[in-house]
Amino acid sequence: MGELDSTLGAVLIAGLLAAVLHGLTILQTFLYTQTSGSDGPLMRCLVLFLWSVDTLHTALISHTLYFYLVTNFGHIGVLAAPTWSIIVAIYLTSLTGIIVRIFLAYRLFLLCGRYRPRLRVALPAIVMIPTMITFLTGLIFASKAFIVRLFARLDTFSVYLYITFSAAALADTLIAVSLCVLLYRSRTGIEQTDSLLTTLIVMTINTGLLTSIFALLCLITYSIWPLKFIYVGMYFSLNKLYVNSLLGSLNARKILQAKQERSTHDHRRSVRSTRFEVVSEPASYLSPAESITMSGVAQKESFASTSNTLHQNHVPDQT
Repeated sequence: MGELDSTLGAVLIAGLLAAVLHGLTILQTFLYTQTSGSDGPLMRCLVLFLWSVDTLHTALISHTLYFYLVTNFGHIGVLAAPTWSIIVAIYLTSLTGIIVRIFLAYRLFLLCGRYRPRLRVALPAIVMIPTMITFLTGLIFASKAFIVRLFARLDTFSVYLYITFSAAALADTLIAVSLCVLLYRSRTGIEQTDSLLTTLIVMTINTGLLTSIFALLCLITYSIWPLKFIYVGMYFSLNKLYVNSLLGSLNARKILQAKQERSTHDHRRSVRSTRFEVVSEPASYLSPAESITMSGVAQKESFASTSNTLHQNHVPDQT
C-alpha cells in the first residue's frame, strides 16, 4: 500500500490539484477578455496561446491518470515506465516557462527605464541565462526519456533534470527579487503612489516566489525519491503556476487602475476642501488672493507629480 501511495496516490493528488489550477486559468482568462480593451492583438494572442497550451497540458494529465488508474488498473509493472503523455507534458512546461519568463524579463527592461541604460540591458540578460538553461535541459531530458522509457534508467541522465529544476528556481527567484527591488526603489514618498507600489511588490512575491518554491520542491523530491511519482506531481503544477502568474499580473492592472482612480478622486476632493478652508481663513501674512493662488498652485503641482509617478511605475500594458 505504501508503494501505491507514493506512486499512483501522488499522481492522483497532482491531477486533482492541476484541475483546480486549470479552473483558475480559465477564470483568469475570462477576466482578461473583459478587461483587455487597451491591449494589442499580440498580447491577446499570447494569452490565448498560453490558455490553449495549459488546456492541452490538462488533457495530458487526464490521460496519465486514466492510463495508470483505469486502463492498467492492478498492473503494478506498468509503473516502471512513463507514459508518453508525461513526457509530452515536460515539453509543454518548458515552452510555457520560457514564454512567461521572457515576458517578465521584458517588464524588467521597462521598469529600469531609460535613465539606467546599463541595468536595463544587464538585468534582463542575467535573467535570460538560467531561463535558456532550464528550457534547453528540459527539452533534452524529455527527448532522452522518450528513448529510454523506463523510470529506473532516468538516473543515467538525471543531471539534466537537476539542472532544469535548479535553473528554474534561480530564474524565478531572480525575476521576483529584481521586480521587488525596482518597484521599491521607485517609491516617491507620495502616499497614493507608494500604496500602489506596495501592492505590486506583494503580488510579485506571491506569484514569483511560488513558482520558485515548486521548482525547489521538484528538485528535492526527485533527489530523495527518484523512483517515486512525488516529483512528477509537483512538476504537473508548474505549468499552471506559470500561466496564472502571467494572467494574474495582467488582470491586476484593472484593480490597480481602479485604486488609482479612487485615490485621484479623493485627492481632488481634498484639493477642493483645502481651497475652501484657505478662502475662509487666509493666513495672516498673505492676502486672500495670494492665499488662494499659492494653495491652488501647490495642489496642482502635487496632483501632477502623483499622476506622472503613477504613470511611470504602473504595470506597463503590452501591445
